[in-house]
Amino acid sequence: MKASETKLNLTMLTDLYQLTMDAVYNNEGREEETTTFDWFIRKLPKDRGYFIVAGLEDIVDYIQNLRFEEDDLEYLREQGIFLESELDYLRNFKFEGDIYAMPEGSVAFGNEPLLRVTAPRGQAQFIESFILNQLNHQTMIATKASRVVEAAQGRAVFDFGLRRAHGVDAAMVGARSSYIAGAIGTSNVLAGKVLGIPIKGTHAHSFIQGYDTELEAFRAYARRYPDSATLLIDTYDVMEGAKNAAIVAKELEEKGHKLFAVRLDSGDLTGDSIEVREYFDSVGLDYVKIVASNDLNEYKIEEMIAGGARIDAFGVGTEMITSKDCPAVSGVYKLVENEEEGELVAKIKLSEGKKTIPGRKQVYRVTDSEGNFVRDVIALDDEVAEGEAMLVPIFRNGELVYDLPTLDEIRGRVIANVAKLRPEYRRMRDPAKYEVAVTRKLSELSDELTQKYEKTKLEAA
Repeated sequence: MKASETKLNLTMLTDLYQLTMDAVYNNEGREEETTTFDWFIRKLPKDRGYFIVAGLEDIVDYIQNLRFEEDDLEYLREQGIFLESELDYLRNFKFEGDIYAMPEGSVAFGNEPLLRVTAPRGQAQFIESFILNQLNHQTMIATKASRVVEAAQGRAVFDFGLRRAHGVDAAMVGARSSYIAGAIGTSNVLAGKVLGIPIKGTHAHSFIQGYDTELEAFRAYARRYPDSATLLIDTYDVMEGAKNAAIVAKELEEKGHKLFAVRLDSGDLTGDSIEVREYFDSVGLDYVKIVASNDLNEYKIEEMIAGGARIDAFGVGTEMITSKDCPAVSGVYKLVENEEEGELVAKIKLSEGKKTIPGRKQVYRVTDSEGNFVRDVIALDDEVAEGEAMLVPIFRNGELVYDLPTLDEIRGRVIANVAKLRPEYRRMRDPAKYEVAVTRKLSELSDELTQKYEKTKLEAA
């Protein structure tokens, strides 16, 4: 089942201009001309050394179920801006082209094609909005989560973001993106049910406040969950909470059980964790783990660990599920090849700061003798370059030719890919810039098209 699963037919989740452009193509008899579009992210945001590609599974599901229902067509008819011939075109609409993409969970970089669509013009144009909606958001969250996991240096990370996510779909794909990036579980029960992600949780401060004493609340929770209880110890006073948790832990030991963990959710997490750890160790509770939460992000986690924090796991909510410091990425979907008089011609966009790389392309990844990623090379599709071809076939002639991996397989790819990035590319602040080069042939094509445009502009003047 998919993260974006819904009873709604998602075909109409598009921008109006996709439909009006297709109407023009249809009216002009150009809807079947072949075009190629690239989805890429223009540049890495501040402090990002890499992206994690995420969301491809939802694109596959969308393409396979792409169809206009009669009530969709009636709604469009009521707008008064579409001809019956254009609605007839939509009535029989389906995707019949090719899609190549980097497998979900791949490490990727700025300004290189991450997904490539070659299809009849009307089809390739129409799917733009959904591709951008899903891939931009999920890649953004997976990238943020990967950074959080990297900062944790092997300590567990949990997704606690449900209550701060931007709606239902964001909560679901956020849990999924966080999990594939390396989080070990989520508090989101629906994500657990639908996606198979392990569900994790503790209890709220209100639970403690609902009893006459903190100790009474701890005992009640431990009675129900004697082998898995995590007790929130900072409702009133951290060290008093730790002492009450220790009383309950000793009572559990007498009955053959063990307290699993305590959680800190406020204050000086580093200092408190050190003090709590020392106390627990001194009373024979070295097995009790310490979990921390409270508006955490990769920077805070890195600083806490560097400061000697004795924390075994981190619950990360708002900052991860919203990618708070970078709530959007500059992912775009641009025409790079166009059919003109029966021939396929490379196209380029020259807008200032938004210049594109023309032509149908492939990305090759070069590794060193130890398997570490060294550089990526963008080449024209008819070239063969050094390294592994990163864009793999997903659809051919509208038929799915790709075996979708399981969530855990995607997660494994993320972990393996990040491990192949040298430390300087994984730094939390000011990471080194990974090399993304273009072949000479592609560079010459770009220069040729630029000069051609400049010449045309001068002649027109």
